[in-house]
Amino acid sequence: MRGRAIQQKPVLGTIEELLEILQRLELHGVAVDRVVVASAKDRLRPRALETLLEVEKSSDIVIQFLSEQLGFEGFSEEAAALSSQKRNFVPEQSALARLENVIDIDNTNSNFLFRKRIFDVFGAALLIITLTPVVLIVALVVALDVGFPLIFWQQRPGLYGRPFKLYKFRTMGAAHDSQQRRIPDDERSSAIGRIIRRARLDELPQLYNVLIGDMSLIGPRPLLPCDQSTDYAGRLSVRPGITGWAQVNGGRIISPSDKCILDIWYAQNASFVLDLKIVLSTTKVIFLGDRINTEAVNQARSDLGLNGELRATMVPAE
Repeated sequence: MRGRAIQQKPVLGTIEELLEILQRLELHGVAVDRVVVASAKDRLRPRALETLLEVEKSSDIVIQFLSEQLGFEGFSEEAAALSSQKRNFVPEQSALARLENVIDIDNTNSNFLFRKRIFDVFGAALLIITLTPVVLIVALVVALDVGFPLIFWQQRPGLYGRPFKLYKFRTMGAAHDSQQRRIPDDERSSAIGRIIRRARLDELPQLYNVLIGDMSLIGPRPLLPCDQSTDYAGRLSVRPGITGWAQVNGGRIISPSDKCILDIWYAQNASFVLDLKIVLSTTKVIFLGDRINTEAVNQARSDLGLNGELRATMVPAE
């Protein structure tokens, strides 16, 4: 049944493969809070129980047996070991779901966003056709450098916090070695991968995201769910973009808070003139690298009624 679906829910694998499945989901930015075991524990193979115990001990994931939760049977010794640690767990809402409740959508210009969507569709289609030779070359380089699959996805919060799959070319090797030990990110990235990321060529598959409506050509860069604070949910009042105001005014070398402040400022001041300025500045960033524009950051802080000194640090992964 692996690869098929039951009531529209995909079958990812067996319990014995749970560690590998969790690692694969982690790569795609999917956070797992708990695992509910529907089968009775006395019907599980010993290796399955060992795998569940290993997951429980090595992570913050809660293992729950459905039959025990419903009061149909008591805990076995193995199941008791899996639930020996008490945790505070709130399963009702994920971080992505909570974002929708705190986003102020009144500051957006619906007419402008509608016209921008039309521009995005035609622009993305034109770029896909024009850049096809570049995409094929990058795909070949990625295949030779890190192998297959060429493209990976990560779950990100999009417009109004709604989750979508963001696509990128792979520029890093496997996240775990043959003994399932995590490999540090700096050891997974090759020189070729760093060049591809610096030139923003790994973002080319996101033209598909733009075409289907998950993203815009211009807008705040979508963050991982764990990095998207509800304090800065205002940046989600517009579609996320391939490039944006924060990317051309500091990019990876400004603090996460200043980056979000720039994004919120853009969401409140978005216009075709500003988008054109971002497009021209993006070309400059690709060739010269990230540089902090203190004037733009200070203006955003002032316009939003914020104070504080500009901080330079690495931002969360994009």
